[in-house]
Amino acid sequence: MQRSITVLHINAVTHEFTNIMNNGKTSPFLNDEIKTIILQKIHNANFDNFKILMASQTFELRLGKYNANDYICLLTPLLQRSVEHTVELEIKLRDQQTKLFELAKLRNISRETMVDSLQSVCETVSELIDCERIGIWLFDEDHDVLTAQNIYDRRFATHSNKAYLDILEFPIYFQAVKSSRALAVNDVSKDLRVSELYPAYFESIGGIKSMLDAPIILSTGIGGVLCCESLTKRVWTELDQTLVGTLADMIAFLYERVSRIEAENQVRNLAYIDQLTGLPNQNAFISKANDELDANQDMTFAYLQLDQFSNIQDVLGFEYGEEVLKQTASRLTSIFLEPAHVARIGFDHFAVCFNKTWVPHYETQLLELKKPMQIDNQEVYITYSYGVSEYPKHGYNAKECLQRAQIALNDGRRYLSRGVTAAFIPDMIEVSKSDLQVEMNLRKGLDFNEFMLFYQPQTNCQTNQVVGFEALIRWNHPERGLVPPIEFISLAESTGLILPIGEWVIREAFKQLQEWKKQGRNQFTLSVNISPRHFLHERLAPFLETCLQEYEIHPDKLMIEITENLAMKDYVAVQGRIKELRDLGFSVSIDDFGTGFSAFVYLQHFQIQEIKIDRHFIREIVENPKSFAIVKTIVELAKHLKLRVITEGIETKEQLEMVRNIGCEIIQGYYYSKPLPIQEVEEWLAQRV
Repeated sequence: MQRSITVLHINAVTHEFTNIMNNGKTSPFLNDEIKTIILQKIHNANFDNFKILMASQTFELRLGKYNANDYICLLTPLLQRSVEHTVELEIKLRDQQTKLFELAKLRNISRETMVDSLQSVCETVSELIDCERIGIWLFDEDHDVLTAQNIYDRRFATHSNKAYLDILEFPIYFQAVKSSRALAVNDVSKDLRVSELYPAYFESIGGIKSMLDAPIILSTGIGGVLCCESLTKRVWTELDQTLVGTLADMIAFLYERVSRIEAENQVRNLAYIDQLTGLPNQNAFISKANDELDANQDMTFAYLQLDQFSNIQDVLGFEYGEEVLKQTASRLTSIFLEPAHVARIGFDHFAVCFNKTWVPHYETQLLELKKPMQIDNQEVYITYSYGVSEYPKHGYNAKECLQRAQIALNDGRRYLSRGVTAAFIPDMIEVSKSDLQVEMNLRKGLDFNEFMLFYQPQTNCQTNQVVGFEALIRWNHPERGLVPPIEFISLAESTGLILPIGEWVIREAFKQLQEWKKQGRNQFTLSVNISPRHFLHERLAPFLETCLQEYEIHPDKLMIEITENLAMKDYVAVQGRIKELRDLGFSVSIDDFGTGFSAFVYLQHFQIQEIKIDRHFIREIVENPKSFAIVKTIVELAKHLKLRVITEGIETKEQLEMVRNIGCEIIQGYYYSKPLPIQEVEEWLAQRV
């Protein structure tokens, strides 16, 4: 094989160049300009290796002095580097590869921690192929923009990452990058693939003459380029392209590793972080709280829920409803500072784990949640309910204690719909189990049509004519028999089952009115009790309107009964709902009138048509003059206000005579009949005829 290394003898005095390895003949490419450069370096005693372009080929030159005026110069074409230099390159490449692999093995590697490594890669590439500017660029998701992750400029020993290239400006270049395994441009002024970059872009970064791009190939395709830019024209050798391609693959491996870790972290965040509030979710809360229990003997768990948040969200919309949740989360974390733990564990549910010594007055501090929130330029007020449990008194781990706190909250909600504060006691578990069993049976009862209506007559005691009935629900339980509503309505109210149960009652009432209409009994009205939760639900009025159209019943035949204490829940909402029902043509009756604090609020401000005097007054009307006076006053007041009065609970003839004498007309009670199933109602009516 012909040797390609040229060794020259140079006389610094005579400026003679002699090829001592080729019979005294000098290289034909060694022109006067190159000889002048060599002599100048000898004159300046600059013996650093340097490269020079001769006849479109790059040579490396090494100078050495062996006596006063005589020098040796070795010319090595870079395409055929010396074995020693190739070994040197391999060592550097392997060293850089080892560093990148070690970095890739780290669990905490990220795009931020990669900065130093990217800078090191760029410096290594610059040294390996002797190039002034090295850049690592990545595509965006659409492959429309290339953004510099790091650019090393050897001239100034600087690193930067401020540049980007857009496909709209450089479509030909982008196409070339995406389609080539390597983009080797020996002369940027003549290569059409970079014509959009020449001269403006190349001149702006110092006058680039040659460029070599190696694609960074990821599992999803080309992810970017490793770009090498030279200030001198050069022919990119196969070795140059191999070296740059190898390092580009190493960079790709590093980014693949980072992307995988980012994906794993995203999955972990989804598993442990609530995406809306940034709080830990239930999984994270249980884990962190258990760790806390190992270090602390006494801990308190609170299970907190916003009151009627669904209604708030219905009014504000999803976006502003979410803002309420975010502000609630922020307030909770400001109350329960670390080392306490706060989490969002459900739709409007939050959990807190803390030691009372950390937050000694948490009950008072929680009042911060009630302060108005600025949402969409309006003040929004919320209330909350919570249950608490204690570790280790009520549970052996965080999950048990949180469940106990939730049981306490649910038990408190059996009596109040908002503002509940309840501490766990062991008896609540049995109550909760019983409630769960009843709830499951209620759902089953709805599915298997186990409910039925009983009807109690309402009679005009002056004419002895039946004017209507009250529909009363019964649960025909397959094992327990007939279950009265007092045993399941409150639970149905708290669980939301009251809505489908209430709608079933309304539909059955319409069916019965339709049947009486077919029989020619148009004189009968039918009263149905609507629970507070159902009455305030937005679905009530549309459902009633649908039933009117479906069964073709006049609305004055169905009386809507509500309890007196309903006004205490939401005065404005109750007033609006009554008006809505009146606009549909329905009449509204106040059941158990006189037992609460809001009786006269209804009479003064609400559009009601009927009141039903509570049976508690009737029970003692014969023996207790005060009861008699109260009933008489209510009857007289109702007459002045032109309201119909129904007296409930009449069981004896003496009671009947007393209420008849004070002007009561409509009577309901066991004196006439107990509540009856519809078959017995027909028999009872036949007997009266």
